[in-house]
Amino acid sequence: MANTTFSGPVRSEGGFEQVTKSATTGAFTTNLDIDASGNLITTGHVVGQTRIYRQTTADGWNDGAYSPTISQRGSIFLLDKDEATTVTLPAVTSADLGATFTFIETVASNNARAITTTYDNDYFVGGLNVGTTAAENGGVGFIVAAGTDRILTFDDNLTNGMGALGSHATFTAILTGNTGAGGGAKLVWAATGSVGSADPNGDGTAIFT
Repeated sequence: MANTTFSGPVRSEGGFEQVTKSATTGAFTTNLDIDASGNLITTGHVVGQTRIYRQTTADGWNDGAYSPTISQRGSIFLLDKDEATTVTLPAVTSADLGATFTFIETVASNNARAITTTYDNDYFVGGLNVGTTAAENGGVGFIVAAGTDRILTFDDNLTNGMGALGSHATFTAILTGNTGAGGGAKLVWAATGSVGSADPNGDGTAIFT
């Protein structure tokens, strides 16, 4: 059936459904339903709605790598597996400004769990509050991303690094990013958060790279 365009609002007393039809059986599957009371039920997710994704169970979070899409903006990602991984933040367009991605360590690990940008010249700006779990002289309490940093690493035993249960970092898109590798240098993502470190005299130089 062709598309239909209405100049006024579309109204229904019985709700709305978005469905897909099986090419083999002809059966319909309801993907999104707005019932007569206005309640929304969906097998997908509402863009911008806070959702939880786990390293142990998230679709597509294969061992070692995960690339959330911009439609997952506003979500929380749990580092809940004692395994190295690299998460690549999506490319940023002007329509994506303000998008946030939050990462929380909920399982301790001595493996590197890195958050990085899509393109080599999309950088971080901002910093993290760092609290040592066994403070001694020399520990640095606030770590600022340098102008060319694009990777943040959770690693519980990394010298001058960070990582402890409850550590969390949020990345907010603040500038339209590059559309390919080798573009101009841009401070695309603002990094904020509070993290723990088992390095009592750590200077934080291994947190952002």
